[in-house]
Amino acid sequence: MPNPERVLILEEETLLALDIEYVLADRGPLEVTHYRTISEAAPRLAVLPRFSLAIVEARLGASEVVAFTKHLAQAGIPIVVMSADRRSMELFPHAEALEKPFDAAGLLAACDAAKARIS
Repeated sequence: MPNPERVLILEEETLLALDIEYVLADRGPLEVTHYRTISEAAPRLAVLPRFSLAIVEARLGASEVVAFTKHLAQAGIPIVVMSADRRSMELFPHAEALEKPFDAAGLLAACDAAKARIS
């Protein structure tokens, strides 16, 4: 059995995080770590396990999220940033943008594009 893909989801809406997990699980084994706020995730940054992908909501305290995603990018972790506000995506040139609302195909395409940026 292949190793599970390790995904970090930073999204305040639990149901949306579960939807994301459900879509990604169709691709194979999955291990998800979900945080609802940047204040939950940021203190654990130094001890977070190595992720193969991070999916992050852009609006969760914009400047803190930008710094958080830059740290992930420096660690070589592909990042998808989600937002309903297209302008906020400009703050994340180091991540693949995914505009809300999105469908399963859009999510998977954004994840693939984020991974291709790193390869």
